[in-house]
Amino acid sequence: MVTLNGINLHDLHVKDLKNPIHPSVYESFSDYQILILRLPELWEGKANILSLRLPEFWEAKGKFLSYSFVITQKGVCYYDKKTGEFINYPQGMKDLYLFLDAKIDALMDDIDMAQEKIAFIEEGLYKKHNSTLMDRWHGLKKELSRSERVIVKAVDTLGQFITKSKLTEDTLQNEFNDLHEHLERTLRSTISANNQLDDLYRYYNLRSNDRMNRSIYVLTIVSVIFLPLNLAVGFFGMNTGGLPFQNTSLGTVYAFESMILFAVLLIGSVVWTIKKE
Repeated sequence: MVTLNGINLHDLHVKDLKNPIHPSVYESFSDYQILILRLPELWEGKANILSLRLPEFWEAKGKFLSYSFVITQKGVCYYDKKTGEFINYPQGMKDLYLFLDAKIDALMDDIDMAQEKIAFIEEGLYKKHNSTLMDRWHGLKKELSRSERVIVKAVDTLGQFITKSKLTEDTLQNEFNDLHEHLERTLRSTISANNQLDDLYRYYNLRSNDRMNRSIYVLTIVSVIFLPLNLAVGFFGMNTGGLPFQNTSLGTVYAFESMILFAVLLIGSVVWTIKKE
């Protein structure tokens, strides 16, 4: 049994508060309220544009942490998962606002850096075509897709908290509404970044298909060239009598010229058919 500000918390609620990966949730009871917000921490706000040139910066580093709070009439308590203790906020709702404001600002910086990563991948695709860029694409897509799911739930939970906890001007209602707007903006940016990644993947597939089509086209031309040659070689290689040019010393030259003529005629007909279409 855990007691905060003279109020006993239910054991199941304490278990939820201590869960490091609990999804975002807001619940209101007779004596206290529980607010748990799960937010992504992709690169901890330490990245910069120059880091994009470093391979280790592209390694998956995303974390999704749950921040747990207990709100009573006497104040606000935060559960610190590192120390395993409940910390009483001396300024109550203001400290809660400042804590969430710092986390959401860091998340907004991370999403901005994700946009820079996408631009870096896009420029790389325009200049070259290699598997490293797509490996980075897969890592970034995974991080942003997971982040989008987590932020959607966090936006809904924070909205419920603002509405159902009956915040007033004295409890920083405008400030928490501002936090909610920032989180919604972050969600829109995350969705936009995911859409940009999808567009890049379609562009990559179009380039790959184009390269494959060109390779097949070249292979077809080569096959067309050697098909009549193989046919002629097979024909003149038969062990039968009465073959053309068999009784002349220039038979090999005539046979070679015939094969070249067949190849030219066949290639010409193929090119004419392609241009006609």
